[in-house]
Amino acid sequence: MRLASLLDAPYAFSSAYEDALRRSDESWREQADRTAQGPDRATFFAFSKNAPVGIAALYRLADQNVEGELIQMWVSPDHRGKRVAWDLLDAVFKWASENSFHSVLARVTRGNVRALEFYRKYGFDLEKEMLLDDFDGVAMVRTVDSQP
Repeated sequence: MRLASLLDAPYAFSSAYEDALRRSDESWREQADRTAQGPDRATFFAFSKNAPVGIAALYRLADQNVEGELIQMWVSPDHRGKRVAWDLLDAVFKWASENSFHSVLARVTRGNVRALEFYRKYGFDLEKEMLLDDFDGVAMVRTVDSQP
C-alpha cells in the first residue's frame, strides 16, 4: 500500500518512492509491529473484495501527550469519492478517542486541493501555512471529540 501511494501521488508525501524501495523487509515489519499495538501509533487499512484500497496512520507527536499526526493517508484512484477516505478517518478518530488524543494534525502539501477540501469537509480547520525544509503546505487540525 505504501509503495502504491508513493507511486500514485508523490506530491502528497514527504517520503519518496525510491527511498521506500531501499527499506529492508525487516524495517517494514518493525514499522507494522509498532503500529499494531500500544496507545501511540496505529495504522488502518480499507479493503474492497479482500484487496487493500486505502491506508491511514496516526502517530502521537513525540513532544505532545494529546496530539497526533495523521500520516500516509491515501486511497487508490478507483476508490476515491466512494467514502473510503471518510471511513478511514472515522476509524482513526475512534481509535484516537479511545487512546486519549485530543486533536489530530494533518499536513497537506501545497497544491493538493482535493485533500484540502476533503479535510475541511471532515471538520479539520486550517491552523497555519508551513514552509519548512522538507514541507511546503498547510497544517490542519481537528479535535477528536468533534463530529464531522
